[in-house]
Amino acid sequence: MFEHENVEEQIEKIYNLHYLDVYRFLICFSGNQNDAEDLTQEVFIRVLNNLSNKARITNLKTWIFSIAKYVAIDHYRKKDFLLSLPMDFLNKSPQPKRTPIK
Repeated sequence: MFEHENVEEQIEKIYNLHYLDVYRFLICFSGNQNDAEDLTQEVFIRVLNNLSNKARITNLKTWIFSIAKYVAIDHYRKKDFLLSLPMDFLNKSPQPKRTPIK
């Protein structure tokens, strides 16, 4: 499909073909437009970073959606972790002692 194109042309074509489907999947998954936009961007960053492995990819769309699924799962793991912290945890974290500049 992409044998005679450079990497930039390949990712542009992949992005144009699959962006909307990935975004729709992630907006359904997240229920939040901002999160869906961020997650979609992360998906295509991972696609770009792994495009050199395309010889092992048998179905491009399935591969992209598996990345989208794992990006969404990672997002919710982080979110659940942060929600499990006490509300004032970050405020209680040790602060470096500062001495006034003379």
